[in-house]
Amino acid sequence: MLLFIAALCNKQQHKHSAPILYMTTPHEQRRLNDANGLLFVYQFGWLRTAELGKLLWPDSPASRQSADRLARAWIERQLVIVRKLPDGAGRALVLATAGVRLLAENNIAAGIGKDIGRHTADGWLPPASWRHDLIAHGALCELHRLGYQVYPEMELRRHAGNHPKIPDGFAVKGGEGIWLEVEHARKSGKEMRRLADALSIAADGQAASIAGLKPNAAMVAFLPSAVDERGHILSHQTRVRNAIQAVAKNDLSIYWAKCTLIGSAGVGKVDIQQERIGADYTNRILKILDARGWHENQDGDGVYSTYNKHITYVWEDEHGWCYSVDTIDGKPIEANRADNITSAKRAAASVLAQL
Repeated sequence: MLLFIAALCNKQQHKHSAPILYMTTPHEQRRLNDANGLLFVYQFGWLRTAELGKLLWPDSPASRQSADRLARAWIERQLVIVRKLPDGAGRALVLATAGVRLLAENNIAAGIGKDIGRHTADGWLPPASWRHDLIAHGALCELHRLGYQVYPEMELRRHAGNHPKIPDGFAVKGGEGIWLEVEHARKSGKEMRRLADALSIAADGQAASIAGLKPNAAMVAFLPSAVDERGHILSHQTRVRNAIQAVAKNDLSIYWAKCTLIGSAGVGKVDIQQERIGADYTNRILKILDARGWHENQDGDGVYSTYNKHITYVWEDEHGWCYSVDTIDGKPIEANRADNITSAKRAAASVLAQL
């Protein structure tokens, strides 16, 4: 299904269109909106109209109103089932049998969503992760607006087989595959270590493909003013950054998606920034290199230092600064360019950290 969706998406005339072929008449446009919207509901498992509107009309200031109108028509035609979320967070739409049939008419296999959540004597309850899911939905909606093809967790699970770790979402644009994790509840110990490991491996491009998608970047979505179960202010960004620094073997770039709540749970604004995080292990090796001293090469061309059975060289040529890492007996390990002498020394230390 993922490859089928991606193939259809590549044919779209508008980069934000959902993965159904474009039609022009008013009648066919209504059918298109139905199929696109219901497909998004199926992929995400459940959606509110706030997020549905952002997915269908990402550049429209009236996307929520358009989605509300569409949802009313769906409810009348029994294409979706309406579920009330707790704490005044709005209504969740899940796919009904008639909606499955409509998607089948567009050659898309789907399943009904009536079993999402659970029923109790007091009524329907959403999955325990529903607040967490809304943050993931908000981040994916913003990435969709930026032109990424997005894959929510539920869609990934349908096609991931026995993959040991499923991200909270995935986004693809060009050659970039972003592994999305939401940091909502306070993690510590092994849980934080597992999160940091997953992000580090994905950002370094070393993670295995999932459902045919290859990660080479990582993003953390979080609320900037979260409070833990003790009532203490949490800085998710600081905690995750520190954990990544502790487990990463080399410096990494991480995307941060700072999500601002609108209402009791939904995501309003999403601010995405990228940060280069220095690995503690690299820091330690660089300190050792500095402590041993950077000595001038015999030919006067640059400096060198040693670490275990390796030697690092840093020099400047007509094109800028360079570094290399060799074994003591002269076997080359890696050589590349850097912006300045400080970056060159750190890059060499990062190479040593991965050996």
